[in-house]
Order: sequence, then structure tokens, then C-alpha cells
Amino acid sequence: MNDNAVKKEEKSNIVQLVAVNGKIRKKSENYNHNKVAGKDSEVYAFRTEEEIAAMIRVFDKHIEEAPDANKKQIAYRNKLLFLIGMNVGIRGSDLRTLKWSFFFQDNDEEKVFRDFYTLQPMKQRKQKKFVKLFFNQTVRKSILDYVNRYPIENLDDYLFPSRKGNEPIVVASLWRIIKTAALEAGIKQNIGSHSLRKSFGYWCWHNAEDKDEALVKLQFIFNHSSTQTTKRYIGLMDSEIEDMFNSIELGLDCINGEVQI
Repeated sequence: MNDNAVKKEEKSNIVQLVAVNGKIRKKSENYNHNKVAGKDSEVYAFRTEEEIAAMIRVFDKHIEEAPDANKKQIAYRNKLLFLIGMNVGIRGSDLRTLKWSFFFQDNDEEKVFRDFYTLQPMKQRKQKKFVKLFFNQTVRKSILDYVNRYPIENLDDYLFPSRKGNEPIVVASLWRIIKTAALEAGIKQNIGSHSLRKSFGYWCWHNAEDKDEALVKLQFIFNHSSTQTTKRYIGLMDSEIEDMFNSIELGLDCINGEVQI
């Protein structure tokens, strides 16, 4: 047997067992699909409105050009995944398993949109921690638009079903959907499924009047150990470090006019 061969990949694609130097090791859920030696593997948020608009245009193009009804529904599903992922801010492992019952409840045979849903994230189940998800107008509109085209059959069905059977899409598929669309949209930064959660954090901070207070709230939402961790997570630390480097120009006055940059 080849020691470097993959021994087993579970159906969920969340856990992988690999053989390394004759020993079986378990890969974590968040293994990096596109890590390349010598290149930055950090996944970035969508930090401009132009990037978000470009992504939506790609998904709309896929919908318009879908060759059949099945692929058109998948294209609508992918657009819904993108919009909900950015506006709810949960991990891909939780995003992929969302069910219609998270958003609707039956009321006298009528489906009523919930105001919020209390979710127990998969990563925090051992700690028995919960997060309360609220649904903004983007989430409501995108879901209602989808449901008008594809009515809900069962509230226990997944929003983002796999093409095979009654299971949710796997994490790798979620990553591939977002990564492929970002490449098609011409986005230069390294983008992956985790970019959705990071985008939620970045824009919550960006749009806040009190940005320090926003960091504290995001720290709570993301269950981070400190606001410094949250700043690094949504990419603020890099910007601050860049500003610090650019805040000094030691010796520039002495060489000014001698060297052109």
C-alpha cells in the first residue's frame, strides 16, 4: 500500500483518514483545499460591494444559462447559499445543514417566517453553546424568492441538498461553489467557503457607528477568546499593520530626488 494514499474518506467529507509515513491520521473539517507551498493560504472576506455584486452576477449568469430545469434549480440554490452565508455568518459545517424549519414554522397550515432561530453550532456542541440567528431583509427576500419558484415540500428538508439522496451538500462542495464563482468573477484574493463568515464579520464592523462595540459583539457571536482574535479573523489586523508600516518614512527626506520609486 502507498503510504501517501488516501485510505478513507467518510461520506460526509468532513472527516478524512489519510496514511502518512505508515500511520493513519485524521484530517480536520477545515483542511485547506487549495493550500499551495510558497503561496498565501489565508482566506479573505468579500470587502467591497463590487466583489459582492460580481459574485451575484456570476450566479445569475449560471441561472440564465442553465441547460435544464434541474441545473437551473441548483444554480438558484448556489446563489441562495452565497446570500445566506454572508448574512447569517455561521461556519460552512453549520450552513450546509440548514433546514427550512430553521426559517419557517407551521401556523394553522401556513408557513410563517421566524424572527430568529437558536442554533447549536457543530463545533461547540461539546461545550453546549448556542448562537441566536436573526434574519435580515436580504435573507428573507432571497429565501422567499427561492420558495416562490420551488415550494417547500417538508420543513425538515435541507436548504442545500446534495445531488445524491436526501443529504446536505458536503463541505468540499460548498467550498467549490464559492471558490469557482470567485475565480469566474475575477476576484484576486484567495476566496473559499469561510469567506462568507468572514464577510459577515467584516461588514458588521464596517457598517457600525461604534466599531469597538461592534468588535465586542462579534467576539461574542464568533465565540472568540478576544477582540484581537476577531480583528485578525476579519482582516482588520492586516490593515492596521500595513498602516503602521506606512506611517513612517525614515530617511526619505535624505534620499528624496535621488531615488525614484
